[in-house]
Amino acid sequence: MQPRLDEPLPSALAGRAHGWFTDYRRWPVFSPAWVRGRARSVGALVTLTTLLLLGGAWVGSTPNTPLGGFVQMLVTVTVPLFLGPWAASLARRHAARRGLDARAELAAVGAAITVVVLAVSAFNQWGAEPLKQGIAEWSGMVDETGQRPRITMAIGIFIRSEGEEPEPMHKDKRPTAPNLSTHLSLALFAALLAGLLALPRLRRERDGLRALAAEEALARAQQQRREAELQLSVLAAQVQPHFLFNTLAGVRSAIHTDPTRAAALIDGLADYLRAAIPRLRSDGGADATLAGQVEIVRAYLALMAARMPRLSYAIDVPDELAPLDCPPLMLVSLVENAVKHGAEPKVGPVHVALRARRDALGRLQVTVEDDGAGFGASTGGTGIGLANIRERLRQMHGERAALELRARPEGGVAATLTLPVDPPAAAAARSTR
Repeated sequence: MQPRLDEPLPSALAGRAHGWFTDYRRWPVFSPAWVRGRARSVGALVTLTTLLLLGGAWVGSTPNTPLGGFVQMLVTVTVPLFLGPWAASLARRHAARRGLDARAELAAVGAAITVVVLAVSAFNQWGAEPLKQGIAEWSGMVDETGQRPRITMAIGIFIRSEGEEPEPMHKDKRPTAPNLSTHLSLALFAALLAGLLALPRLRRERDGLRALAAEEALARAQQQRREAELQLSVLAAQVQPHFLFNTLAGVRSAIHTDPTRAAALIDGLADYLRAAIPRLRSDGGADATLAGQVEIVRAYLALMAARMPRLSYAIDVPDELAPLDCPPLMLVSLVENAVKHGAEPKVGPVHVALRARRDALGRLQVTVEDDGAGFGASTGGTGIGLANIRERLRQMHGERAALELRARPEGGVAATLTLPVDPPAAAAARSTR
């Protein structure tokens, strides 16, 4: 995952305890803000160190003060310090625009730093001596033959025995040009200033952002699942009061006119509550199988047939499909929708059927159909129930599940619920989350 170079890194990746000196580390490595902050912090440190190391030579200057050597040191320090990260920043922005992978991005940034280091090395090899000679001529530090005095600047540790005098460096022993080890040391110093140590952070940033994105996606999925379960709990708590009130009102009305029908209503209501209440009290996962949901549907249709004798129903679910997962309360919501908006508005006999099959892709398809009044016949619905079902399907299965409504040619409506059939291991893992 490529970080946005114009935004700070997440605190979980960059940390929070940053002061003035390390504040630039909050930004992606080699981003513009990182380059500016590093130049400020590391530049201040390098400048202070350079002044401390060379200050003594400057304060105790003689007529042979090595101005050219100071300028060479200044170029060797400042060019990689500022130009190296800037060139690497250009390379990384170019890689981001082209969408390069981590390896190609690392190669581009490394190549930019290498070009700067080679430029500094070329200056020390071929440009430093002419520059120092020119400065010597400009400052008058040349002899009658036009040659400047050779002065060696060195920082190191000298070891000698007690009482031994240091051996003076004769003219013929002084090096006239940097040797290979000096060039390698200067090249390494330039590479460090140009950002060599920051290169490994490119891959760590991508890996860290990818891990954070995975954690955030998991947290969102878990939150959505909790919200779906909460919605289910609210729906379960309501237990459709108007349905219960209407059923009890039907029982009361039938007690005096048709005691047999009243008894059938009471038995049907008891069967429905016996099937529904244990599942309504669960967390949404217990008994969330096709068989368990069909049991609720069967009890509901039996109760509605007792209330409305003109209603007939049929349920066709093969035994091999019964153990498959089925989200709780979805089927009974679809059946209730068919009764309320299809069967009740129609005059005369009406039929509601539920059947389950596998489609060509192996998915579970459950269809609830009626031959009722059809679309537009009922004005009491708002579509919230169907919208909630679609939202719950999206939260649980994404694009793998769907709810489709269509008008039947012979009249009425068919609602088809399509659900993925996960392998047993995946289903068990999902149920434990």
